[in-house]
Amino acid sequence: MKLTEEQKNNLMNKLNENWIPPKSCSVCGHNEWEVSDMLFEVREFHGGNMVIGGQSSIIPVIPTTCKYCGSVLFFNAIKIGIISK
Repeated sequence: MKLTEEQKNNLMNKLNENWIPPKSCSVCGHNEWEVSDMLFEVREFHGGNMVIGGQSSIIPVIPTTCKYCGSVLFFNAIKIGIISK
């Protein structure tokens, strides 16, 4: 799902409020990040089977990628208030 301009602004505000400097990458130490404007999901693992609905859990995430080494941080979109539960 592509984020709206309002959601992108809310995301950047939340990251700036909560991501305490230094914001350096834990892998390479650089401090240049690219925040995705797309919402993705992480699904609960079920032994390789795809489970839709039921008791299966999905976490909506926004990836933030280090521009230098490609390391990725995932921020939970519900916890940071970008979407509702």
